[in-house]
Amino acid sequence: MVVKVTRFAIGGEPLWGILDGEEIAPLEGTFVSTADILRLPPTELKARAGAERFPINSATILSPVTAPAQIVCQGLNYADHADQSGHASRQKNLLFMKAASSLSGAFDPVIRPTGCQMLDYEVELGLVLKRPLTAGDHVTRETLGDFIGGLVLCNDISARDVMFGEAFLQWFRGKSARTFCPCGPWLVIPEADEVADLLDRIEIRLWLNDELRQSAHSRDFVFRPETCLNDIASLMDLAAGDLVLTGTPGGVILQASAPLAQILTTKLFKDSERKEAIIQEATAHARYLAPGDIMRAEMRTDDSAVDFGGQLLAIVDA
Repeated sequence: MVVKVTRFAIGGEPLWGILDGEEIAPLEGTFVSTADILRLPPTELKARAGAERFPINSATILSPVTAPAQIVCQGLNYADHADQSGHASRQKNLLFMKAASSLSGAFDPVIRPTGCQMLDYEVELGLVLKRPLTAGDHVTRETLGDFIGGLVLCNDISARDVMFGEAFLQWFRGKSARTFCPCGPWLVIPEADEVADLLDRIEIRLWLNDELRQSAHSRDFVFRPETCLNDIASLMDLAAGDLVLTGTPGGVILQASAPLAQILTTKLFKDSERKEAIIQEATAHARYLAPGDIMRAEMRTDDSAVDFGGQLLAIVDA
């Protein structure tokens, strides 16, 4: 059994509800954060759905992952993305972080920062923790459901010119602008014993202006979720409500090339020269996200039994 939880507003403060067909059933009780929601199992959440119903199209759908939250991301976690990035066979997990203020809703506009010339998309499966992950914890496939409370569709929006052009390659800065982590629309909450099986059966896709750009299956992960969580636990603590992004498949706009590799290696300590050269080389061969572009993403199980919802995101300028 899974329940689909939504965080929404209808002309007032944010509310929480359960998706019921094309309607939202508000939850009875006080829930401030995602962690509050994940304290309850799906059966109890379902029992707290009141009799009132709102049509989905009458509500503003908000991110079901609430700030403050740590957002830890896996990089190059699909072999095709690693190949397209010019990376050798993966030996170690790549981890980085995004700011919680980057969280936004599944239908909110994505704001291109002033001066950004290489805005890119990255559709991803997100894992939301329901309990702390700390030193000494060991996660196995069988215990994934003890730690992961919810699954959610995300987009790791990235300013590539900032990531690779600013002083010493600033990934955090290039990934953390406001609206750079569209999340939702629903937080899908399974029973604990269903988590591992669900994670083996998920498909994600992204279209740009109706052209399919990314398509992958969770079986294609280089590092499985339990491996990632153990890697994180060896480094840092996570809390209930924190979000782990599991990487994006191939098909992003930025593709590795010999000229780009040469720029990075020969101009590593020449920040202004490197950024200018990267922008010139990369934009000569690809069109990056610009105002008017529309991204559409979806996530579901490979048998279509569980639909995690879709995103529709327009690019606008700051």
